[in-house]
Amino acid sequence: MKIVEYERSLQWVGHLLCPTCQHQNVGWRSSGMSEAFPHFYCSHCSNVFRRQSDQHLVYDEATPTLLAQIVATLPACPCGGHFTATAGPKCGSCHAEIPLVNDPVKHLRNPNMVLLDGACSCNDDGAQYQVRIVD
Repeated sequence: MKIVEYERSLQWVGHLLCPTCQHQNVGWRSSGMSEAFPHFYCSHCSNVFRRQSDQHLVYDEATPTLLAQIVATLPACPCGGHFTATAGPKCGSCHAEIPLVNDPVKHLRNPNMVLLDGACSCNDDGAQYQVRIVD
């Protein structure tokens, strides 16, 4: 699998505080210009699945009906979990979920995809890469 490295000093690299153990999880966040939507987190790990083929469906408006249509066809994650509309990334220390998805319907149009250090990005075209944050 391809590994993409981001330097810790880049503006799109930051921290997500775990609400359970207070661990500062480092990760990369796509810019709003990347239009990385819709995207979904795994139920068990911090991997993200980006459904590029459905972007046109939610580009102008996201609805509960569209959410249900897309979620019904999400694949399994390579880790064995499932990509879902309500999951967020998991803390690297205690594995608790970091809640990034407050409203799954609104999240369909969220262009900011967060990939924690070590997480993989999977696309519907089969492309996969792992993010590594380096000093």
